[in-house]
Amino acid sequence: MSIDISVVIPTVNREKILQKTLEALAGQTYPKGRYEIIVVDDGSTDNTKNVVENLCKGVLQYAPTYAPTYAPLNIRYIRQIAGKKGPASANNLGIRSALGEYILFLNDDVIADRHLIEEHMSFHVRAQNIAPQRTGIIVQGRVVNTSSLEDLGKKHEGYSGGYSDLSFGYFTTWNCSIKTMLLLKAGLFDEDFVDLCWEDVELGYRLRKLGVKQKYNKKAFGYHYKKDFDLKDLDWVKTKSVNMGRNAMIYYRKHPKLDVKISTQSFWLPMGFRGMLSIVIRRIGREKIVSYLKGLEKRKKHRLLGFFVGLAGYYWYLTGVRQSSI
Repeated sequence: MSIDISVVIPTVNREKILQKTLEALAGQTYPKGRYEIIVVDDGSTDNTKNVVENLCKGVLQYAPTYAPTYAPLNIRYIRQIAGKKGPASANNLGIRSALGEYILFLNDDVIADRHLIEEHMSFHVRAQNIAPQRTGIIVQGRVVNTSSLEDLGKKHEGYSGGYSDLSFGYFTTWNCSIKTMLLLKAGLFDEDFVDLCWEDVELGYRLRKLGVKQKYNKKAFGYHYKKDFDLKDLDWVKTKSVNMGRNAMIYYRKHPKLDVKISTQSFWLPMGFRGMLSIVIRRIGREKIVSYLKGLEKRKKHRLLGFFVGLAGYYWYLTGVRQSSI
C-alpha cells in the first residue's frame, strides 16, 4: 500500500510529551498503512530514541482515552548527524526522507485529535477534485492550547495559528500540510534559521509567491500542551524572545518588502514603544519589577502575571530586532 502522507516531527529532549504526541497518531481514523511518521531528533540527550523504538514495537504508555483504537505505528527515527542544527534543518531532513505525496508538519508537543490526518487529507482531495489544474494548497490546522492533559478531548476552542493572507502565519508548522512536490519546488526551509521561529513563515512567503493558497480547516486540530508559567522560566522567555527578534531580521533581510517589515515590526512605531518601555524599566528598576511579578504569582493572579510576562516578551523580541538592525 502506498503512503499518502508523511507526518514530520522535529524534536529535541521532549521524550514525555513526544510519547503522547506519537501515541495519539497511533489512534488516527485515516487508513492504517497509508500514513507514516518521521521523527527527526535534533540532538536529544534524553530517552527520545527509546521512546520511538518502543512505539515501533507497539508499546503504548499514555494511550489517550479519546482515541479508542490503535495500530502499530509506521514510524521512522532519524537523528541529525551533527545535532542541534535547528528545526529548519530537521524539517528538511524529514521531507527528504518522506515517502508520502503530502507532508504534515506537527510539533512534538501537539497531541492530535483522532481525525486530524483524515481532515488534512480530505481538504487536499477536495481541492484536487475541484481544481485539478492547480498545483495544490496549504491546509492549516488548529491548535488548542492547554496546560492540563486531562482536558484532552474536551476543549475545542483555541488559537488556530494564522489563516490570513498576510506574510505572517501563512505557513505555521505546528499543524499544517502541503504537497511534498511544492516544498521541493519552493526550495525547502532556509537553514540560515538555526533557532526556532520565522523559518516556517519565511518558507510560507516563498510558497505564496508561487501562488499556493492556504485553506484553514478548524476540524484538523490538536492539543498544544503548554505548562503553566513559572517565574523561574523568565530567563528562558527572554532568550527565546530575543532570538525570535533576531530571526525576524534574517527574514526581513531575505525579503526586504513592506509587508515583511510590518509583520516583523521592524519599523519606527514598535521601536518607539520599546524606547518608552526602556525608560519605564530604568525608572522603576528591575528588582522592583521582579518583586511585583513574584507577588502576582504568589497571589495567583495568573491573568495579570501573563499580561506582564507577555509585555516583557514583546520588549525582548523588539530588543532582538534592534540588536540585529544595528
